[in-house]
Amino acid sequence: MGSGALVVLGCALLAFSASPPVGVSLRSSFSAADPLLEALETLALASPENLFSLLNHFPLPLKPATPEQSHNAVLDLAKNYLLPPEIAAVHVGLALHAASPKLAAQHIHESGRKGCEDWVDWYGSIACNVEELRRLVEISVAASDSESRPKMKHLQTDHTPPLQPSLDAPRWTAIHYADPMAPEFNSLHGALLSLSFDVEYVLRWARPIIATDGPYLSGFGVALDLKKMDYLAVDDRKRASSTSRDDPSGNESQEGNENENDVLSCIFKAMSYIDTEMEENATTNNPLTTEEIQDLGLKATSFLSLLSKPASFPPVISSCLLENSLTPLYMLHTLSTNFPRYAASLARKVRVPDTVRAEVQDNWGKATMGVNMVWVNGRVLEGEAGIFGLLRNFVRERALIRSLVDLGLSRSQAIELVVHPVHSGPFDSPPSKLLNVKKGTPFGSAKRFGQEVLRTDTENDGEAEALDEVQSRYDIPPKWNDLLDGLVDSSDRSEGGGVILWRNDIEEDTKYVDWGTDLTQLLRMHPTQLFSPYLRLRVNVINVVLALDFSQPRFFSLIASQVDSIVARGFPVRWGFVPVSAGDGDGLKMARIIYYVAQKFSRSEVASFFRSLSTAHMQQHFPALSWSIVHATFDSLGAADNFADVASGKVPSVEEALESTRRWTRRLGVSGKDGEGFINGKWYEVGDNFLRDLQNEAVGQMQLLQELVYLEELTGASVSLISTFFYDLPTTLSSRNPYIFSKAPSSAHAPSSNTGNLKFFNLGDLGKRTGWNPLTCAWVISDAERTPVSMLVIANLDSVEGQALVQEAVTFVSRKESQSRVTFLHNPSTGSPGGNVSSFFAHIGSTSDLRELSPDMLKRALDVLETQDATQVFITEGIKLRSDPQAHTAFLTTSRLLAREAGLRPGEQAVIVNGRLIGPFSPPSEFVSEDFATLETYEMKKRVRRVAQAIEDVLADGTELDALAYANLVSVASSIIYADQQPDPSEAGLFDSAPRARTSNYRLLSGSYTKFEFGDRENALTHLVLLLDPLSEGAQKWIAILERHEELFPEVYFELYLNPAQHSEIPLKRFYRYSIEPSLRYDDKGNEIPAQVTFNGLSEDPIYTLGMDVPPSWLVRPREALYDLDNVQPSTLPPDGLHALFSLDYLVVEGHARETKSNSPPRGVQLQLITSSPAANHTPSVVDDTQVVANLGYLQFKARPGTFKLAIREGGGREVYDITSVGSEGWNSPSVEDSGEELTVMSFEGLTLYPRLSRKPGMEKVDVLAGLQQRSGHSQTFIHDILSKVLSLFTSKSESTTKVAEMGARQADINIFTVASGLLYERFASIMILSVLRNTNSTVKFWFIENFLSPSFLEFIPRMAEEYDFQYELVTYKWPSWLRAQKEKQRIIWAYKILFLDVLFPMDLNKVIFVDADQIVRADLQELVDLDLHGAPYGYTPMGDDNYEMEGFRFWKTGYWKDFLGDLPYHISALYVVDLVRFRQDILRGQYQMLSADPNSLANLDQDLPNNIQRDVPIFSLHEDWLWVCGADRLHRAKTIDLCQNPLTKEPKLSRARRIPEWEEYDNEIAQFAGRLAAEGKIHSSVATARSDVLANVGLVQPAHNDDVEGASGSEDLQHPHDEL
Repeated sequence: MGSGALVVLGCALLAFSASPPVGVSLRSSFSAADPLLEALETLALASPENLFSLLNHFPLPLKPATPEQSHNAVLDLAKNYLLPPEIAAVHVGLALHAASPKLAAQHIHESGRKGCEDWVDWYGSIACNVEELRRLVEISVAASDSESRPKMKHLQTDHTPPLQPSLDAPRWTAIHYADPMAPEFNSLHGALLSLSFDVEYVLRWARPIIATDGPYLSGFGVALDLKKMDYLAVDDRKRASSTSRDDPSGNESQEGNENENDVLSCIFKAMSYIDTEMEENATTNNPLTTEEIQDLGLKATSFLSLLSKPASFPPVISSCLLENSLTPLYMLHTLSTNFPRYAASLARKVRVPDTVRAEVQDNWGKATMGVNMVWVNGRVLEGEAGIFGLLRNFVRERALIRSLVDLGLSRSQAIELVVHPVHSGPFDSPPSKLLNVKKGTPFGSAKRFGQEVLRTDTENDGEAEALDEVQSRYDIPPKWNDLLDGLVDSSDRSEGGGVILWRNDIEEDTKYVDWGTDLTQLLRMHPTQLFSPYLRLRVNVINVVLALDFSQPRFFSLIASQVDSIVARGFPVRWGFVPVSAGDGDGLKMARIIYYVAQKFSRSEVASFFRSLSTAHMQQHFPALSWSIVHATFDSLGAADNFADVASGKVPSVEEALESTRRWTRRLGVSGKDGEGFINGKWYEVGDNFLRDLQNEAVGQMQLLQELVYLEELTGASVSLISTFFYDLPTTLSSRNPYIFSKAPSSAHAPSSNTGNLKFFNLGDLGKRTGWNPLTCAWVISDAERTPVSMLVIANLDSVEGQALVQEAVTFVSRKESQSRVTFLHNPSTGSPGGNVSSFFAHIGSTSDLRELSPDMLKRALDVLETQDATQVFITEGIKLRSDPQAHTAFLTTSRLLAREAGLRPGEQAVIVNGRLIGPFSPPSEFVSEDFATLETYEMKKRVRRVAQAIEDVLADGTELDALAYANLVSVASSIIYADQQPDPSEAGLFDSAPRARTSNYRLLSGSYTKFEFGDRENALTHLVLLLDPLSEGAQKWIAILERHEELFPEVYFELYLNPAQHSEIPLKRFYRYSIEPSLRYDDKGNEIPAQVTFNGLSEDPIYTLGMDVPPSWLVRPREALYDLDNVQPSTLPPDGLHALFSLDYLVVEGHARETKSNSPPRGVQLQLITSSPAANHTPSVVDDTQVVANLGYLQFKARPGTFKLAIREGGGREVYDITSVGSEGWNSPSVEDSGEELTVMSFEGLTLYPRLSRKPGMEKVDVLAGLQQRSGHSQTFIHDILSKVLSLFTSKSESTTKVAEMGARQADINIFTVASGLLYERFASIMILSVLRNTNSTVKFWFIENFLSPSFLEFIPRMAEEYDFQYELVTYKWPSWLRAQKEKQRIIWAYKILFLDVLFPMDLNKVIFVDADQIVRADLQELVDLDLHGAPYGYTPMGDDNYEMEGFRFWKTGYWKDFLGDLPYHISALYVVDLVRFRQDILRGQYQMLSADPNSLANLDQDLPNNIQRDVPIFSLHEDWLWVCGADRLHRAKTIDLCQNPLTKEPKLSRARRIPEWEEYDNEIAQFAGRLAAEGKIHSSVATARSDVLANVGLVQPAHNDDVEGASGSEDLQHPHDEL
């Protein structure tokens, strides 16, 4: 909408009356669920563990006859099992029909036996009663036939009862096809539950769906956007007397949930104007001024602050509230969702007190002005949560807080613990020790053991003194802790030098002789310039050391191209590399060669050596190392020694260097398998994103140096220390164990390994799943007063490696400064016999009164274990170990279960420290006592000390704990808090960054006037905090949900902070309703009352556009509407108003595909969804297909609930790739071998996939889009890769790509794509169709975007296709969540014309022509189909240049476009032909994402985007005759005519159209045809029979406006014209 028209909104308070209502409802197109089963499934969503207990009560005594009876029967039973929050969740879930997709995804099953409605499938045999079931089970048990039985297939919709932890998987599976109301259900259900653990019970509904239409849905919003802004200038003085045509009394009809009287209008009417000027402006109907608009948000906040204090109400306001005790939340809801009605009064009658303005401005310094944020228990809710996401999050939060309550905390203490500031901010202080912790005496003396055996005192005192001395050197604030975490001395000083081969040296090389050494140069640099050639500081400030296996040729180009380029450009980085290898293979030989060359030749000759290796391998396309190239390159140096001698290790100096390298790699934990790098000691993988990581890390490190220089901690005397500054910090480690330090967050598209990945387990949940209990196991404890760190050492205790790990752990815990306790769990190798050590630990672990054990006693017992009875050591201490075989077995079982839950294979070793998994350790790795100490120090600093401090603060009321209780509380709470910070498996992967801590930063906001609270803070399980701009679209939805909080969310406490923005235009130009009900409502027959939103009391004169605000995973379309939803004008509606019924047709299945090895997107691969069914006679069919795009590997399908298979479509993709994992269970989903190729769509939130694809042998370098001719290749640099993708657009068609396109069913000869929105443009589209058909003998198919079509057109187009013999298809595509969205409908339409053409159509469609809906075609479009585009992806017609009268409107000849285009033409988007094979290689979305960041760019999105990138993606220019647009002399030879609006004459489109001879003929023919259909009862919408001129004048007050058919504002920029569609 034009900016000038927006101001008009504020001219006056909109007149409203008892105008006809506008109602909207939404219905699912999926199969309806059985009401009783839907209630049970909804209960299972809220509390899955209680489903089977509740089913024990079935069948019910009386079969429910209505949905109400079915729902109430389940809810009455649920009250015996569920707590109030879960009961409320079931009510809300039923109102949302949240379980209906899961039931719709299932199939109806029949037993095949008469009268058998409830049965058990036992491997194909049917058991209809308990006797038959037991007989089948007994036969299988007697025959021990479990191995010969086929594995029963599990479905994601199945239910299984909770089982006791067990090592052995069930041998058999029984599938119960259940009808809960069948007579045999209870007996079969009970029998299955009573069977042994050898039989798995799977519950599957027999008849989950019924043969009726899908349910009416809620959980969506509806907006009525003001469209014709120039009709809103209505004097507010007339409002009181305005009446409806049908209600002379003037009574105002309100929405169903609004009071009879409009309280807000009453209040505003009673208020006086701020001053006489504003009153005069209102009286004279002047628009709101810029100043009045600017403070609308502040005024809304002030108004609500006033209404929250009833005692301060002036009498005139109090009189409006005499009979209405309405909350500020209700007032905010009314104001926000009906804002256009109240905008003028708010602007001119509400003052902003200084106190409110001061508080808001103070808060703007703490939070971005106008930003909306939501926290649930301190966790930031990302994206648009909506009601479904909110309910899902509340389930998670209730579980989290209850797990902490189980530790002895109150609910409020648990919430305070998780939101404590220590989790999210800098932290560097030890716990305050407000808690009184009583230390017990362990068995044995750890102190004596430490002093006499380990002699730790003297050493540690010396270490402490040295540490203090170094710490006093610099005063580094705690905010830099994260930057300094994990730093290690990656220099080769301790190895005596000679390990790192330096590529350059800034302090020594003559190249840098002109650079200075003044550190204050850092102060003169902007942070963005710190890592750039602008910094000319002759100090080795950034030292990068790369450990590379040069048997991989990709590292030749890394050194020769990327590193050399950075050095040449003058970046302030010193580069070094270390040749490493994982074994004795090619990597070791290359390391010898490179060390030899480095020792014998100059640095420039070494660089030349790498360039030669890189160039030769690239030119000859060798993906693997070529020894002939290495040999030839070495010989070209003229070395004194023989190549073979050097490579085989016969040069002593080289072998000495290699030995030093081995010590360096062991010290730094370098594996030698993949590239690894150190940036001033911070470890990173050398992958695709290493240079980005380098930039980010370097900038952070130099900002620290910048601050220290500013504080004069670093001076000119410090220059010599800078090169090793980070190595010499007190927090920097001398060695690095790769298992301890978690990986730095990296992109999804980078190599990864398990080593160092952060993996957390909730110890409480882990115990429930395995039977392990920290309260009942034996701990070896240190001599510390408190032991906040708990370590579980998991190993094969009977192996040499396992016993070594035990000894190292005992040695560690004996150290004087240790603050840990350790316990041991046995994880034997498969088939290994039991041994003395594991038996010994089982005895210790099963002795109930032995909870704390000294390392001294354990050490003595282990020392004598091989020669005598170790229990004597305990007898000496007065302890008798239990020898209960059952307890022994339980210990071993628990150990193995816990190891399995931790993801360890039998025999693997690992450590779990306060829930964090360290390991598994690979066989060559060592984890010694020093590593245990480093792990404790790191975890204490990073996590444990924070939790301990938070517990101290939360329990600072004199709470007394013994040492064991304290250790359990800290360790389990720490595991809960940090396991919670890890992303959910279904959400992990693509956009991951560092784990995000919860926060309570919102408490820093002032709230005397802008804060509102609701609910019981002390007893709530969840605290929801909202920071909202009251006049934002997001607030309209959130406030609608929040207003029903008491019914929707019991036991939730809410805080609402208002964060208004300042505005330059009216902030809300729409009326809004959100459909949300806390429970279903029923009529007097027990049937559900359909959910509906209703707009009452709308102003009659404006024209509105109705838009649906649905969850991102919903694809909806209008199903029934008798009026134009694009142009809703209440004054033209009948008294009963307008009712629109929308249909939820599909759910979105989206995802991000990646290759297994490189993690890069497999762009160009075409995937398809195929139906899947357990039925034997099922014939698979393709549901949808798509292409993986380069942008984040994105893919999208549309599907209805059901089970499908994911497959690669026939063609090039299938020749190159195999599917390794469907990715339906998150980023690290199981492989297809483990879980198959199936996925199930069973939630209103859709499904996100993360498919993994692997390349077939010989296809490692093949680009699917470039063809299958490449069978080998080489790695490219990032820039080269991008350029090659762009250049691939303009190469000739590959045979393989053509083959892919031809695999599908034959398409029509001519395929035309168009967009029509609104009844007028749909009529134009019909005329355009007729003109196409009259000018061709070819077969034609029309493609329409379903999103924008009306029900009348969807009803009409099949009849027209049948009458005129053409094909048509509806296509749709959901706007991807990662792509910057457009808000205005017109711009959304433009975007759909260009952005998604590669994925909008079936993959077998090769060419499509876009034709504007309002065009007349005079030529055979087969010409465009056959036209050679000369390698361009599309062909457009250039803007005309032959009508000199239009010169002033040719924007492309001035300003930006003139400079940008140069000699290139600017093309118009009314007609263009697209080569989809080429377009599927596009980079349009990436360019759109970049350009659309500027809201002032892409004014005409569908034209500006392709014109903007035509130097990279060329446009083939069609001949000017292909499109006539307001030209002068070419109309007679025009092949197509666009009904443009002439900006010079302002001639209406229809007037222009009637001067085209055939147009009137087409229009009359279409109108007569539609009239005949209506007369025959084949279509129902009377609007479809109206002629174009009638449609164009719907709702218009003045004929002069009949050209403005799309509601564009009168202030449209005629200097930059664009057709509406």
